[in-house]
Amino acid sequence: MTASLSVAGGASGAPDPDDRVGAVRARAMESVARTRAVGPHFFGNVVGITGLPRSGDATRLHLAPEPGDGAGGRISPVAVATVADLTMSASIRAVLGPQRRLGTITMAVHHLEPVMAGPLTTEGTAVRVERDEERGFARCELRDPRGTVVAAVEAWFVAVPTPPGRTLGPVPWELPDDVPVPPVPEGELTTAERAAVAACVAAARRAAAAGTSVVDELLAGTWTGTGTDVVRGEIPVGPAHANRGGQVQGGALYGAAALGAGRVVADGMSLADGQLSFLAPADGDVLVVESRALRHGRRTSFAESRLFVADRLVATGQFAFHRLPDESAG
Repeated sequence: MTASLSVAGGASGAPDPDDRVGAVRARAMESVARTRAVGPHFFGNVVGITGLPRSGDATRLHLAPEPGDGAGGRISPVAVATVADLTMSASIRAVLGPQRRLGTITMAVHHLEPVMAGPLTTEGTAVRVERDEERGFARCELRDPRGTVVAAVEAWFVAVPTPPGRTLGPVPWELPDDVPVPPVPEGELTTAERAAVAACVAAARRAAAAGTSVVDELLAGTWTGTGTDVVRGEIPVGPAHANRGGQVQGGALYGAAALGAGRVVADGMSLADGQLSFLAPADGDVLVVESRALRHGRRTSFAESRLFVADRLVATGQFAFHRLPDESAG
């Protein structure tokens, strides 16, 4: 049993598989260049996140459709969680200081539309910032090109130390607009960069073959127990999924938990709500997802997910799914 997690927007026709793989490879190479020049990390760049001018006290970001999709193309809920996470953390850093590294404590995502047509714009505000404790609470809204709010998100953040041996790079929406982004020749890729590009190309091939989301396919894994109320997945993670600290980015963790939850509810269900608590950094090579159904309803179902790295619990989440309207009825 697999619920609908990501759906295409208004893109017309199925893209040619070779074109889609080529578009994903091009964005992956561009993401390497952007990460080197302006940050923040490969995952955020390959998802399609860029900055917009601030609006008063609000941080604004832009989320492009997936590579190979034009305007009105697919937007994955994984990308929604990622861009919201980055928008809200930027709004907190605007108060605490731009060089602070923030960790997400909890995040709640309300998916208001089952079909999201990109590009999306975000607007995030810091609702409460406790300077002495170096933590803050923020909210974010995501709007489609018509101005419709398609998702609403809220989260707590806390300042965290930089992992030993790592130097934080910049965040592009906190830099001048004219910072050059020189291309990186393929022969000059580092081992980590080459692995990230290869992961994206493999995800693009899976997506082209199955008609699925490239972003979702970046979280592809091996699942057991499919078709029951309990499933377990093992998802390889690496440089393509990492945040600035080298750990799995919060949006990717949310996406992995949601993908697992979607496997234990009935067909025809669409993700409506998700809440994730981040218990510890996810800094291993394999992310284990254990999901189970909590209740199967006629119109609403509930599931939970637990995420592990090397037997250490790193996140827990609960998700609600709505049944999609039957378009053939009436």
